Amino acid sequence: MISAVHSDRSGRVVVAADWGAAAFDGNATGPLHEAMPLPAQAMIVPLPGREAEGLDRQGHVRRLGPSRFAVAAVLPPGSLRLALPAYADTPRDEPLVPRAYAAIGADEHGELVVAATALADHAPTAAPSDLAARVNATLRARAANRELRQLARCARDYACRAAANAFVGRGDCALPVGAPPNERPAGFLALRDDRDAAPTEPAAFHPSAEEIAEVATTHLAAGGTLVAFGRACEGEPLLAAREIEDAIRRIRARDARATIHLETNGSFPVALRRLRAAGVDSIAIRLASARSDTYEALHRPEGYRFSDVRSSLAEAATWNVALSLVVLTLPGLTDRPRELEALVAVAGDIPSGNVLVLRDLAADPRRALALIAGDAPLGMGIALQRLRTDAAHLTIAATPRPLARV
Repeated sequence: MISAVHSDRSGRVVVAADWGAAAFDGNATGPLHEAMPLPAQAMIVPLPGREAEGLDRQGHVRRLGPSRFAVAAVLPPGSLRLALPAYADTPRDEPLVPRAYAAIGADEHGELVVAATALADHAPTAAPSDLAARVNATLRARAANRELRQLARCARDYACRAAANAFVGRGDCALPVGAPPNERPAGFLALRDDRDAAPTEPAAFHPSAEEIAEVATTHLAAGGTLVAFGRACEGEPLLAAREIEDAIRRIRARDARATIHLETNGSFPVALRRLRAAGVDSIAIRLASARSDTYEALHRPEGYRFSDVRSSLAEAATWNVALSLVVLTLPGLTDRPRELEALVAVAGDIPSGNVLVLRDLAADPRRALALIAGDAPLGMGIALQRLRTDAAHLTIAATPRPLARV
């Protein structure tokens, strides 16, 4: 049996061997039964003020007690959560900080397990121990570059992996442009990649196209694999299409074989077309639902509609680019039958050989689920199997896979 796990008033994580572990599937609380060992890079986070729930000896769901607080895991890339933590929640409680919370428990040996499954072998690379020294040395040599100064702040102050890569010459390098958002989700929901830290305020800088191109080409020359617009906490890059278009043309003029990646919500097909013409060769379009009403309730789009997103996907499907459909998943929502049907239909319009990226949606899960009424969920394990069967022409992965250069 998987045992319940909770924290005490001092914040210690405690295994309650006399209680069975419970999980919330988005509709009801029951036993935590689909679990894997907790990945080494996962974080255990407390759920402030939420009393933990577990299963008593008769298998009934009970509160563990007023001083036993719920905890959850936030998973690293490569894993997909299957169930949510079980806890008592009331409308009077302050919303949880939006994170991708997953249910956890402990196995018969006392080792922590999580309600998740592995999508791919993807071990995040830790920042080098001398990152601060590398950042300082780079800034001394190129202090005038505003793009570098912003990346340094993101790497040092917010531990952003994609920003840190700019100073170590590896992997993907984020290229922020200070693009504004055109989605206004509820405060308990974040439409971003939960593996990267994010500033609490929007970026207030405007790098030139030349500054962006300099950072990009230097990163690639040092051994980086690609440069990316629209990563992490950046707003919608299609709203800064003119500046990005100029930067892309400069990058292409210096490195015709560079992999230039764009992550977008696909809100403006015309702008997307311009960036493709400039030289983008890898595109990821992100959504939290493939149903119009659910999409608009979660994303709260400004200046565009879900039909624009579908138009962008349809057009990108005709181009010779690496195309990824990035789905932000939430147990209890993504695995509803109608949501799943719509997702399979959208995935069917994407050409074979591309990627269906599944990421965990960062949210206060109970409040996010309350935004959309719907049918009972099937379970994330069933949903994943359905996608592997009915969208078998796509590779299911945890991250986009840009074109390989030969």
